[in-house]
Amino acid sequence: MVRNDRRTRLLPKILFGQSVVASIVVLISLGVIFYAEGYRIDFSTFRVVKTGVLYLKIQPRNVTINVNDLRQQESSSFVENLTPGFYHVSVGKSGFVTWKLGLQVRSQSVNEYSDIILFRSKIPVLPLTDADKIGLLMEPTDVLATNAPDQLLFNDHEIWIGNDLVTRFSNQIQNATWYPDLAHIIFQQGKEIRIIEINGGNDTLLAILSSDKPTIFAVGNRGTELYFQDGESYKMVTIR
Repeated sequence: MVRNDRRTRLLPKILFGQSVVASIVVLISLGVIFYAEGYRIDFSTFRVVKTGVLYLKIQPRNVTINVNDLRQQESSSFVENLTPGFYHVSVGKSGFVTWKLGLQVRSQSVNEYSDIILFRSKIPVLPLTDADKIGLLMEPTDVLATNAPDQLLFNDHEIWIGNDLVTRFSNQIQNATWYPDLAHIIFQQGKEIRIIEINGGNDTLLAILSSDKPTIFAVGNRGTELYFQDGESYKMVTIR
């Protein structure tokens, strides 16, 4: 005969409660494992997806990385656990112009973006007296053969690399040449010497001239200095 006491009457509730607790523990454990493995819920589609990693090769170091104005990360080139999609990324550092671009992150992969350079802001212009540096201004600026498919070309309002348009301006371009990494282009537009990436992004001012007459310019000291002629004078700025 089964005893009809309080414990016997509560046994179904006890077993149910224990099963609920066990289920919660299992779900939490699975959630921790899935999270550690890089799985996330994409709330735009309500699906579980494998995340990707954003790897940014940046100069200089010790910058602040901002992703979609929500995530802020310092002193690291890796931004991990991003659901697949398009992100607005900015890279900043005091004394430098903020770098901005839209980047694509793919699932289960390290999405690498290289040649990210921050250039200095409010750059002081100095006289250039070093004969060797002045000599760089007289050297040919074409770094590629004229028949190369990725030859740098420009006209009054456009910059091209081979058959690919880099950018189009409303104001006239006087001159354009490669930056040493071949991932940026330096150009004169009016009284300004500027630099732009080969994808057309991050158009940045480097120096202001006294007139809009076409001038010559060159980069030296491992890409950190810009030399140019301004009227009858030679000048330089430290751009990195």
